[in-house]
Amino acid sequence: MSETNRIEDKTPQLYDEEEVQEWFESQEEITQPKSAPTELSIEEKYARTQLRIVRTTMDFSLHNLRQSLDDSSYINLSPTYQRRHRWDIKKRSQLIESFLMNIPIPPIFLFENDYNRYEVMDGRQRLQSIKDFLNNLFALRGLDFWKELEGLRFKELPSTIQRGLLRRTLSAVVLLAETTQPDDSEIDVRMILFKRLNTGGIQLNPQELRNALYPCPFNDLLISVSRSDLFCDIWRIPRYTPDEEDSPQRELTQNTLYKSMADCELVLRFFAIRETLELDLKGSLRRLMDQCMIRHFKDTEDEVRKLKQLYQFCLEKLYRTFDNQPFMLPKMSRPSRPLYDALMVAMSRNQEYDPLPSKTNILKRLRAAANDPEKYEILVGRGNTIEAVKERVTLAEWILLG
Repeated sequence: MSETNRIEDKTPQLYDEEEVQEWFESQEEITQPKSAPTELSIEEKYARTQLRIVRTTMDFSLHNLRQSLDDSSYINLSPTYQRRHRWDIKKRSQLIESFLMNIPIPPIFLFENDYNRYEVMDGRQRLQSIKDFLNNLFALRGLDFWKELEGLRFKELPSTIQRGLLRRTLSAVVLLAETTQPDDSEIDVRMILFKRLNTGGIQLNPQELRNALYPCPFNDLLISVSRSDLFCDIWRIPRYTPDEEDSPQRELTQNTLYKSMADCELVLRFFAIRETLELDLKGSLRRLMDQCMIRHFKDTEDEVRKLKQLYQFCLEKLYRTFDNQPFMLPKMSRPSRPLYDALMVAMSRNQEYDPLPSKTNILKRLRAAANDPEKYEILVGRGNTIEAVKERVTLAEWILLG
């Protein structure tokens, strides 16, 4: 993909954490009126909403836990499950110090998705910190009580302390759901468990939940596209570097869109809204995006490759058409998310049309729409219903095609 005239000065962030949180909260608002649900008695509702879960407990010594974590077929700590705002070295070190001081550590929650095979529902940061320290991947920093151990890795600790640390235990609550594949009338057990059991301080947001629940080639597409140079330049996210999985730059980890996975959700929005219009779907935007993940969960590599090509095609066409600053309303200093949704979907619905020869007229139509109070309200997404989204895409098609 050609990326001439790259946008410079990517450092300033476009959105702060409060604004991104509003993105996630607003997803419940895009709805379509539904027929009134059948009234259930309290007893019937209680019976239907009980999660069919078997609960057991296990205690791991850190010695056994180290071996278990090194075998991903036993406890899955796959990178696709990792949330992006990771614990810093001080917080990880203080966890190890708590073990040394024999301070009780909250239990982790594991989900048994097959016999004797587990995925982590809560406690991933704790487990990753334990694994990394016992494998000598970081040195202790910021300790409060054991200052004598500052700067030491596990292999550098006195042998007595090593043995004592390996004898410490961590409790695990193991959950097994009798059903994990709900239809539209059932509760998604894994979604509920991930959302309600997260006790590590910061609750998983909707995209982090999807990232955890639906590891598949389509989810990989969201991650890879959101780290492409063109996408990063448009949304002012530091570009991908080969070592970022192990040693991400501070500028990247502090970027609000990246660390919240809102960048991945921006990519998902394109597919979810496009398919909502194509298939005449109903529901909140959050549910529509969840359902989009489920629809594409079993996509083949070839199917995902075609979807990726479609997204990149639309993004590059709009990038060039709007003079390397797509999704920008006149007099605005950052891309508009509603305009992004509308133009990307509009472009995907008119793939045979080449907007580049008409870019001058397209820019004029965008300015005219922005100066028309009624059209401006449509463009900025004040109406947050499915009908409003359809209207916005229709207006975007007029901007592109005339």
